[in-house]
Amino acid sequence: MLGLSEFVSCVTEMSYYFPQEILEEILHRLPHKSLVNCISVCKSWKSLISDHSFICDHLKRTIQTNPDIASLFLFISLKKRVEGYKYCESQDFYSLYSDNHQSDDPSVLKSSLIPLFTSEHKEVVGTCNGLVCLADYSVLDCSDLIIWNPCIQKYVVLPKPSVTFRSCDPDHKRNRVFFGFGFDSKTKDFKVVRLVATIHNREETPQVEIYSLATGSWRNITGRAPPILLCMQVLWKHQVFINGVIHWVVSQRRNGRIHNFILTFDVVDETFGELMLPQPLRESPYQLSILAGEDSLAVVHTYCSESDEEFVSIWVMKEYGAVDSWAEVFHSNSTCYGGISSVLAIRNSGELVLRIYGGKMILLDPVKELVKDLGPRDLVHAFAGYHVKSLFLINEEQGDLCY
Repeated sequence: MLGLSEFVSCVTEMSYYFPQEILEEILHRLPHKSLVNCISVCKSWKSLISDHSFICDHLKRTIQTNPDIASLFLFISLKKRVEGYKYCESQDFYSLYSDNHQSDDPSVLKSSLIPLFTSEHKEVVGTCNGLVCLADYSVLDCSDLIIWNPCIQKYVVLPKPSVTFRSCDPDHKRNRVFFGFGFDSKTKDFKVVRLVATIHNREETPQVEIYSLATGSWRNITGRAPPILLCMQVLWKHQVFINGVIHWVVSQRRNGRIHNFILTFDVVDETFGELMLPQPLRESPYQLSILAGEDSLAVVHTYCSESDEEFVSIWVMKEYGAVDSWAEVFHSNSTCYGGISSVLAIRNSGELVLRIYGGKMILLDPVKELVKDLGPRDLVHAFAGYHVKSLFLINEEQGDLCY
């Protein structure tokens, strides 16, 4: 079996004789790591592999030839005690977990080595087509954002948003920022959506702006957003991108009562819409959060019973867009499995990624009641999303990490 160097030598020799379309077909069949090495073979290969159309086609073929290739992307911040001091700081790691065990061992965490976020308020907005979007929520008025490809060690720093608010504003501490991250399948462009709103007792139209990775700039589309009411029970940091649409859980006041629903944003058309929640959740005063699934939409409901016991339930929309297709797939007392702090993701297999009190993550099969430990303890922050290795950002020069 040929090693990579011998293969590159053979293909380089063949490239002098094979037509361009055959060479391109050969390169399309290589894994992303080999293509990263091949980019330095010659200028023509670099130009081909770095081409945006080639990158998009390579991802499409990768998914088509192996529909189960998606891995579970885990990003965690761990407490790290500073020697000689009583306080702790956080240290970031990530890993990829695959059910078929053909990718990285989940017990081996890699340091992300992202030098841009030093506070404990950094969080993952979402993952999409091999890219990860992170935000620093400690800087609300000009949030620091990056888009990162952990597999090829590239990232870009987004420019500061244009919609800001001053710290002297009396409503400053009540401002909340929603982020969304998705891929425009029509223009083949990644977009970050930023909504700025205020927590109070009246509805307001959030200020909205969109960042385009292709143009490298923000633009304002505030007039297209509907008025919303931000309630404390809604976890406004959570978003889900599926079927070309970004989803958040928000609220409005209807007929004098709080009405919870899913606010949607079509990344292609750049239009807002609404999806109804299952009936038990529409007027619930308890905590709601939208959940990352591989290709399904789910909502987590954390509530207290009449006896003050805390329960966690998960509702899944079996058929996207069909209101009557919501089904409760999980219901448990939060004290089970070591104490459920939060639900991070649900897999197509039905397995759940849970954060447990005490600072660790587990993978739970609720049917077989099997539990797998997904990492160390003392988590400050944890995120679970779905990840397919891709070549996006390979031609970016702004950020290049070595780890």
